[in-house]
Amino acid sequence: MDLLKAICLRFKHQPVITILLSLSFIITSCDRENDDFIAQPTETSTILTGYVKTPDGTPLSGIPVSVDFKVAGILGSSVIHKAKGTTDKSGFYKIFFEADNESQGASSGYVFSADFSVLSQDDYIIAERLDYGFTAFKNEWSGSTIKCDFTIPHRRLVDVTVHNDGIPVLNGTYAVRGMFQYLKVEGYLLDDRNPWNDVSIWHVSESVDIPQNGLTSVTLPCGVGVDNAVRVVYHGDESIGYPNGIPASGGKVIEITGGFSDKIELNYQTPDPDNRWDDLWE
Repeated sequence: MDLLKAICLRFKHQPVITILLSLSFIITSCDRENDDFIAQPTETSTILTGYVKTPDGTPLSGIPVSVDFKVAGILGSSVIHKAKGTTDKSGFYKIFFEADNESQGASSGYVFSADFSVLSQDDYIIAERLDYGFTAFKNEWSGSTIKCDFTIPHRRLVDVTVHNDGIPVLNGTYAVRGMFQYLKVEGYLLDDRNPWNDVSIWHVSESVDIPQNGLTSVTLPCGVGVDNAVRVVYHGDESIGYPNGIPASGGKVIEITGGFSDKIELNYQTPDPDNRWDDLWE
């Protein structure tokens, strides 16, 4: 209503048709999409290439990949499609674009996407669209080749038991978290989904209530054929939060194979805010 009032005041001496045309322009220009593809890469083009496979090397074909330049504003957003393609029967993809838009910041930038939503959520642990941002310093990646190889594991549910032998439990929320490496990237990309995480690490977690004394269990989705690092993490309370969680148990690194049937057992330990870094793969 404030926007409508402002337009009416601005055009109060104009015919009604002028006001209606102005409103029409704003409404129709809220969300725009355009294509800006190039036929072949040049010396200044950015190339993204790589493979998408399962851990055992089986190629995943038909995975859509793309690059868009996105701008978000007060009145709407615009998207310029810069490149698109799909993985072939060997799991290979190659797309390229010309980075001719200088403006990059909190409301605009280039986004590389790999859309794994075409995979079954029941069969694969990653089955959603993933977006990756480019750094604001275009000279770091413009005119270069960025190699991104994805390893997409099958999904397997594993029982995780958490023991507490009477150790005091801090107030707040806890989760059992699993991590594994799913991406090998050579270049400059940022994880739009979890900007505070390593871009190559996938995180899965299930909330858990820690008993004051005794045990509890949760079912955690894990990746088959990769090393899964599993531990209890503490996310904080109403006064302070740890978005990525800090260790609240010892951790275990376990390769989940097709015949894996053992339970994972973890022992609760009081989380220490001064020792919040994961060291499972160090």
